[in-house]
Amino acid sequence: MARILVVEDSAFLAKSLRQFLEEEGHEVVGVAGDGFEGVSSFEALAPDLTLLDITMPGMDGRSCLREILVLDESARVLMVSAIQSRQAILDCLSAGAVGYVEKPLRFSDEAFRADFRASIADALNHD
Repeated sequence: MARILVVEDSAFLAKSLRQFLEEEGHEVVGVAGDGFEGVSSFEALAPDLTLLDITMPGMDGRSCLREILVLDESARVLMVSAIQSRQAILDCLSAGAVGYVEKPLRFSDEAFRADFRASIADALNHD
């Protein structure tokens, strides 16, 4: 399956994401707690997909997304955030994100798991 980088400032959520992704057969190649760490991890690890929060201390997800796309314009980045601002979502998508998943992530809900699984597959297959 895919090599995935998780960029998320909540340690609990990062752990939950790792567990879900590994259960799905993916390899979590790294977990970064802010945008600065996300950019350096992306550069060092060259993941197939990056799951990226928007609101983080230091460098936020929008800035991190732009930096990642400078390093690799074909990078697949799936935004995962509680921000419900339509403009923020559109900004990320127009900047190059391949999709958006809204928090909260309800891993105990099978319908959510199926939707999230589909979002990951769509992101990985995005050209």
